[in-house]
Amino acid sequence: MKDVIQIHFSSAQSISLIEKIQLVIKSNEKFEKQLENLQSSIKNIANSTAKSDAISSLIVNNIHRKEHFHVLKLALNLIRFKDYILEKSKLTSETFRTIKTIHILDFAYDYNMLLLPYSVRVAGALLIKILFEDIAKNQDTIYLPLIEDISEIPYIDPDTILQIIYAESASQSIRSTSGSSYEERVKDVLITNGIQYISQSFDSNLGSIEYDFKLTFQDKSIGVSAKRTLRERYKQNHESIENLDVDMMFLITLGIDLNEDKVKYITQKEGHYIFVANDIFSTRSFLTREKKVYPINELTNELIKTLLKI
Repeated sequence: MKDVIQIHFSSAQSISLIEKIQLVIKSNEKFEKQLENLQSSIKNIANSTAKSDAISSLIVNNIHRKEHFHVLKLALNLIRFKDYILEKSKLTSETFRTIKTIHILDFAYDYNMLLLPYSVRVAGALLIKILFEDIAKNQDTIYLPLIEDISEIPYIDPDTILQIIYAESASQSIRSTSGSSYEERVKDVLITNGIQYISQSFDSNLGSIEYDFKLTFQDKSIGVSAKRTLRERYKQNHESIENLDVDMMFLITLGIDLNEDKVKYITQKEGHYIFVANDIFSTRSFLTREKKVYPINELTNELIKTLLKI
């Protein structure tokens, strides 16, 4: 299975090789002749010499007796199902990202992003279990290619093999398609709302103060600290405005670890405002009572200009 995966067969190439293996299996030739015939027929499968050589090596290194033709064919078919299961499990697990009522800076979105790797693996494992339950019941002709080869090599457990191969592929896929970081999502919100910004800069008066973003409006500016959670860092980047080179400070955060003391510490400072996830803001009364705390969906040019009195 791993050798087949490393060749990166296209769907057309997989089907073509499967067809050629089937012709070889049905022939009455001796094993050595069957292997030779298969080798000679693969040249028109690949679109490059390198891939043709890789397929040839795959056959030489893995087919040592007649039943191995079935093993190779099973591997090719399992990988086709693996790709389908991977895409379906990702679609199942990523559905929340396209639900219009969920903001990309909401806690619900962030929580689901953290669970995504686990969700994809669980969804895939369940889909594989369902697949082989269906195969055992022989409910769909789509499974016939798998059924034919499984019956020829009963000592192989394709369910376990597919679970292992799927888990590896899922891990790689999750790394390559994982959602944006919190800071990148804040950037997306700024862009979507047409808010001009500069990324990551230090205050020219106090070099220890770092802004994740700096917003500029006419002759005024705002420093932005974007943090999923505050933990012990909540006092950082909250110097008095008169000591900084900005006219205002925004803290953008999920709000899950905010309490009344933290909110009071930050908002008592002149020109300091907090923006939190919509779903957190609406469930905590001490946030809704505070005039300097806003839900993230209110972060707009209009509000900013109002706060800056432009």
